Amino acid sequence: MTQITSVIISTFLILGCALISWWQGHRLEKDLILSSGRVILQLSLLGVILSWLFQHTSPGFTLLAATVMTINSALHSSTRVRARYPGIFLDHLMATTIALWPLAFLGAQLVDRNQWWRMEVLLPLIGMMLGNTLNGLSLGIDHFTHEIREKKDEVLTLLSLGATTKESSLSIFRRSLKLSLTPTINSMLSMGIVSIPGMMTGQILAGSSPMEAALTQIIVMFLIATGTYLGTMFGLKLAQRKLFNIEGQPCFE
Repeated sequence: MTQITSVIISTFLILGCALISWWQGHRLEKDLILSSGRVILQLSLLGVILSWLFQHTSPGFTLLAATVMTINSALHSSTRVRARYPGIFLDHLMATTIALWPLAFLGAQLVDRNQWWRMEVLLPLIGMMLGNTLNGLSLGIDHFTHEIREKKDEVLTLLSLGATTKESSLSIFRRSLKLSLTPTINSMLSMGIVSIPGMMTGQILAGSSPMEAALTQIIVMFLIATGTYLGTMFGLKLAQRKLFNIEGQPCFE
């Protein structure tokens, strides 16, 4: 059975779910079909692009691809925030770059010390980290900017009592950071007990030993958790500075 045939068979599984949704009136068929179509299109295009890049690998192409991925990640995470503020895209881009790029280069060396600089090592690693940080950053910033407006009176009261901008929004900051890390922490808690991680599964299917795959997965998960924590923390600090002026007065509605 060819890979294309396997993809076609798996596509019928999604179409079956869409048919059941339509029959039972769940109204999920449109979302299932649309998201499935995008997965096919996006991943097929990604496969073509990566195949070309891997054949023409160079440090310049690697940095260019990583830059495009980082910009795209910052764009998507910033557009998911409901209560927007000026400069939000640049804040997300800066937080993502500062947090993830050093970790990506370190992680590539931890995964493959001999050829860490290769595009085949760096790009998949930074891609996984960007995907998780995107979700954490958008969740954290969205909660922070929304809550700080909803609890404006509480923040103003604390400021009037002499609290600094950091102190007046500290409880909201902490809740936002915790919320951003919750999906990653839940994944780490259930990993190996409830589920076998996708990367580990892929390595095992590719012929790696289960222990080697497990150790690689541990490294990757720690990099993802660190990147999500640092990226969201930097993003929240930048948002915090934008919502108060240099004199410590709130400048949000």
